Parts: sequence; C-alpha cells; structure tokens
Amino acid sequence: MVSCSTTLFAQPSGGRGGGFMTRITAGGTTPDYMLRDLRRFQETLTLDEEQTMIVEQILRDYDESFRDASTASEDGIRGTFSNMRGNEDDPARQESQKQRERMREIREKMDSARQLKGEEGMQELQERLNVEMEEIRKQMNESRAAQWESPERQAAMEELELYVTDQLQIKKKMRTEFETDLVAVLNEDQLLMWPPLKRMLIRDRLLPKGRLSGETLDVMSLVEQQEFDDATLTKLLPSINDWDLNVTLALQARDDHLVENQGAIMASFRSTDTSSDGVMKEQARLSETVRQINDNAVDQITLALPSEEGSAFENLARERAYPRIYRTTRVERAYLGAMELEDIEPDILVSVVELYDALLTDLEYANEQVLSATKRWESQEEIERMNRFRSRMSGGESERAESPIRKAEESRSKVEENYLEQLRLLLTEAQIKELGGLKKRESREDRGREDRGRGDRGGGRQGGFSGDREAFMQRFDKDGNGEISESEREAIREHFRNGGGPPGRGGADGGTRGSRNSGGGGQAPR
Repeated sequence: MVSCSTTLFAQPSGGRGGGFMTRITAGGTTPDYMLRDLRRFQETLTLDEEQTMIVEQILRDYDESFRDASTASEDGIRGTFSNMRGNEDDPARQESQKQRERMREIREKMDSARQLKGEEGMQELQERLNVEMEEIRKQMNESRAAQWESPERQAAMEELELYVTDQLQIKKKMRTEFETDLVAVLNEDQLLMWPPLKRMLIRDRLLPKGRLSGETLDVMSLVEQQEFDDATLTKLLPSINDWDLNVTLALQARDDHLVENQGAIMASFRSTDTSSDGVMKEQARLSETVRQINDNAVDQITLALPSEEGSAFENLARERAYPRIYRTTRVERAYLGAMELEDIEPDILVSVVELYDALLTDLEYANEQVLSATKRWESQEEIERMNRFRSRMSGGESERAESPIRKAEESRSKVEENYLEQLRLLLTEAQIKELGGLKKRESREDRGREDRGRGDRGGGRQGGFSGDREAFMQRFDKDGNGEISESEREAIREHFRNGGGPPGRGGADGGTRGSRNSGGGGQAPR
C-alpha cells in the first residue's frame, strides 16, 4: 500500500500551456501525453528494454500526429483572427483607430484638468470633456456592434468554432488510440500500475488549468515536500488516496464538460445570446468541486497530523492555494522590520510587539472574510466577466458590478493601513526612513478610480486603537490641526512607555490578545 502510493509522490512535469490560444481552444492544442513522459512510464511501470522501445515509438507517433493536427488548427485559428481584424485600409478599422486616439487625448486632458482643479475654468472643462468622452464611447459601441454583427465577422466566428470543436474531437480520439496501444504492451502486473499513473498524468495536465483560487493545489506534491517519515505517511495515505481518486474524477469531469460544450459557448458569442449561461454555471460548479476536494483533503491531513505539524501544514496549504489572501503583507513585514531596529527603545519595542500580535489577530479575521467572499463569489464573477466581454462585443454597456471580494479586500486594507499608521506614530523619523518610509498605499480614489463602496461595510474590523481614527486624533492631536507633530508623537510614545497600549490590546487600557501564529505572544524576535 505504502510503496504503491509513494511511487506517485512526484513533482508535476510543468505547465503545458495556458496562454490565449489554449484558453480559446479549451486546451485542444495541448497534448495529453508528451515525449518527456517516457521516463515516467519506464520507471512507474518498470518497463523492460523492449517495452521501452515500443512505448517510445508509440509516444513519438502520437507526438508527431498531434503536432501536425494542432499546427494546422492553430494556423487556421490565427488566419481567422487575422481576417476578423481586417486590413489597415479598412475604413471601419481606420475610424475605430481615430476614435481610440481621440479618447486617449481626452483622458490626458482630463488628468491635467484634475491636477489644476482649483484654477478658473477647470470645472467647466472637465464637464465638457466628459460629455465629449461619453459621445465617443457611444460611437465606439455602435461601431463595435456593427462590426460584430456583420456577415463577415459572423462567418469568421463560425469558422473559428469549427476549428476548435474539430481539434477537440481529434485530441480525444488520439488520446484513446494512444492509451489502447499502450495497454496492449503491458503485462498483468504493469496493468495494475497503469490506473494510478494515468491519474497522476491527468492531474499534472489538468490541475494547472484551474481558474479559481484553490483549484490548482497539488495536495500530493505538497505532502511529499514535507518529507514526513514512513509512519506519518502511512497514517496520511487514506486521505491522500481519497484525494487522488476524487480529484482526478473531478478534473476529468471538468475537462470533459468544457470539451463537450465548447461549441455552444463559442456559438453564444457569435449570436451574443445568453444560452450558454447554464453551461458556464455548470462549468463553474465543476471547478468549485475540484477546489472543495482540495480543501477537504487539506482539512483531513491537518487533523491526522500532530497539532503543531498540522497547523504548519494547514498554513502552508492555504498560502499555496490562496496566495492573494494568505501571503505575508507589507505591513507584517514592516512590523517585523521594526522589531529588528537596533536603536528602538525597549518600551516602544514591547508596544510594537503588542500591536503586531493584534495585527495578526485582526488580519486572521479579515482574511477569513476575504476567503469566504472568494469561495462564494469568485466563479460568479468569472461568468460576469465573460458576459461583459460579450456585451461589449455587441455594442452594449459593460458596467462592472460591485465585487464582494474586492469589498472584503478593501476592508482588510483598511485594517493594514490603520496598523501601519500606528507603527509610524511609534517610531522616529530616522527609524521610519530606515524601514523604507512606511508610506501609505494609494487609495483607488487617489488613482482616479471610482469608489465602489468602501467604508466599514463587509464585516471588516479595525485594529489597534479600536480602529477609530477620530477618537485617536481627539486624544493625541492637541492643536487640532489633523496632523501629529513631533511633540504629539512623543506624547504617544510616552503613553506606551507608561504602560499604556491600544484599548483592548493590553497595557493600562485593557487585556491582552493572542497571536494567530507561533512567534507572537509578546516576545520580540531579537
């Protein structure tokens, strides 16, 4: 049992495509098997010399045939795209180029007007430019719709659809033929090893194609990287074997569904209808199933390990599966850097450590909110992106709906910025400079983007001084100018030296709170 499973603890052979062409063709132009897989066949199936020669030839025949078929499909697809774009002398294309250039000029003028918004006439200029921009946008939408619905464009889309569906069918047929030829070479013992090897190759090929967070996690490789002893591996094998079987079936179902329905999806773009929404929702459900299998496996392995090892494995798995959520933030790095400052006063160091522990606790809560929103809404937002693209192609509006995920991320950012500000208030200007300035990250408003509903909505909590900047400023901004001067900053430091701390975070103002990770607990990592 152990030897059978541990032979499959192998690193993936690497991604096999995933760019624009792969997405358009649903993977139809990437092979199921490659020449470099020969070593895996040889080692896992223990092929003898004669079998190795035969399997190598089968692989070479497959590779050559697949290469010829996919090259022909790719050439046809590229030619179709080229025809859709038209030539440089096409009046419609020239008009579109003029509209884009004019839109670019207006945006540049808008930026200049914003920078000079206090000067006379700038407000009127912005309003006039907004009107002109809206008119050009309307013209561009009308032109795009006319081009998309033209007989030439519709014929090109239909041709593209045929290329893709034909290549997908060729790929499926060639995979079946290869596997039939391979099985004919194997003896009875080798036939027993073929299913687990096939599952590994399927995972290697299909896991990287996941579109959702957590969907691409290779649990088996992650376990192998931990170098557990044999006793621990034996304990984990039931969970690993369950994941192996379940995730492979789920990946194959996800891939088969996309292959079988790629024609319908592309046809919906051609007609700009919504008939493929049900197909895309089912595709999203299949992707969520893969992610859930990964999450369940991580939970099972975590429970099977001793407490400390289980916690470490769970944290690592989350970082690999959801890197946008669980990566170490710049604010965490800033606090860790502050703890290493040579000239930091002991009392201030203690306060920094207390704030760091509070930061970790509040980030843990904020990350859970982002994770919950991601699992609930990510697949739906993928479908909405496709629908916006389809709408733009037909000349319609494509307003982006408020994103619950982004909303949760912005709430987390507010927590981080609040703690960063408090760190700045504790340190001297020289210490801040040594840490790189600790500058506040630009908000979306500062970058000229639309405010999509920030504030305290979305469940985010604010840490440190109860997250209440107004109360904090009332307490320490003695001259009421909205800024913290050096003398006021010194008063804050004195507050901490005298045993004070963030309300509810420790010191004279309240009790202590623990850290989410080892390494907290109020001890400076000196």
